[in-house]
Amino acid sequence: MEEQLGNMWNETDSKNVNGGYQRYYKMDYPEKSVCLILNMEHFDIPGVIRRAGTHTDKKTLKNTFKKLGFQVRIEENLSCTEIENVLQKVTAEDHSQRSCFVCAVLSHGTEDGIFSRDHIFTLNWLVTFFDKNNCKSLAGKPKLFFIQACRGAEYDFGIETDSGSEDRSSAPQLPKEADFLYAYSTPLGYFAWRNSEYGSWFIQSLCKMLQEHGSKLELMQILTRVNHKVALEYESSIGGKEIPCFVSMLTKELYLTPQST
Repeated sequence: MEEQLGNMWNETDSKNVNGGYQRYYKMDYPEKSVCLILNMEHFDIPGVIRRAGTHTDKKTLKNTFKKLGFQVRIEENLSCTEIENVLQKVTAEDHSQRSCFVCAVLSHGTEDGIFSRDHIFTLNWLVTFFDKNNCKSLAGKPKLFFIQACRGAEYDFGIETDSGSEDRSSAPQLPKEADFLYAYSTPLGYFAWRNSEYGSWFIQSLCKMLQEHGSKLELMQILTRVNHKVALEYESSIGGKEIPCFVSMLTKELYLTPQST
């Protein structure tokens, strides 16, 4: 239920101390930002099979974010407890001289969550480690989560489209969930596709678009191009399609490399 605020609205939203609007995130801090890759290939859970091809996604992500100037860390086949320990160590670090934080999770998943080696966990549990209460040095900075995992068992077989379609400082208080972005390989309820040799459609497309446009396009533009590429250029042998999706709580425009002014 919404709370009625009456006339209590206060125009302090994105103004800085000088009264101007901060349009872009600052991305020229002196230290390299962290890109954490949680790669799950093998599982101890009965009936959960090996994720063949995930090594390709892991390698492509590593190379892509290294080229973008990130410090890449890879953790493989962790239990839930081990993931928790890794996250606690990362959030305990001083990120004050880093621009942002990136986490990529490569695993199986269901509508209920994502698989570690031994249990299922939710994205909400994962990101809570990085909110402004638990990681103050990342407060006000972008925190990006890329999730390659199924979110259900339903297949998307696509639809016919109209062939005539267009070608066609004193910092303000921030909401707890501000400055997060979640990018998923597929909407809730659907199956996500991965090739045992060439990797997943989503991660490979994401990395290609980041490599081509990461130094000049804003992140929302890049993710829209990822959606376009996956939706139009991929189809499984049984006619399966896929459309990634993203949820943004970012409060400024984000360019992953510093932009000249």
